[in-house]
Amino acid sequence: MSTHKEKLAETNKRLMGLFKADQKTMLAFKGLGDTAVREGSISSAMKECIAVAIAAARGCEDCILYHVNEAKTHGASRETLVEVLAVTIEMSGGPGTVYAAKALDAFDNL
Repeated sequence: MSTHKEKLAETNKRLMGLFKADQKTMLAFKGLGDTAVREGSISSAMKECIAVAIAAARGCEDCILYHVNEAKTHGASRETLVEVLAVTIEMSGGPGTVYAAKALDAFDNL
């Protein structure tokens, strides 16, 4: 079984393949992402935690790994992520609960 770090590396490798295939679109997408998580009245760490919550609600494991890693990079605490994941569970029920657990596991193991 792959570790979270290995899975994240695999995700990044796939994204790099897409970048090589279509640099223009991927640069635009990266620009959107960079702009969306810039520091503002909401911190970059909190914005990444919100992205984790949405990824969990949508059931996107690769997105969870990517945004958990980014949240940690921006200094998000485990406690903050747990509080945000509680909202995920409230808003998305059982499926969100399963993916929220995956997000917390990724936080603990990345």
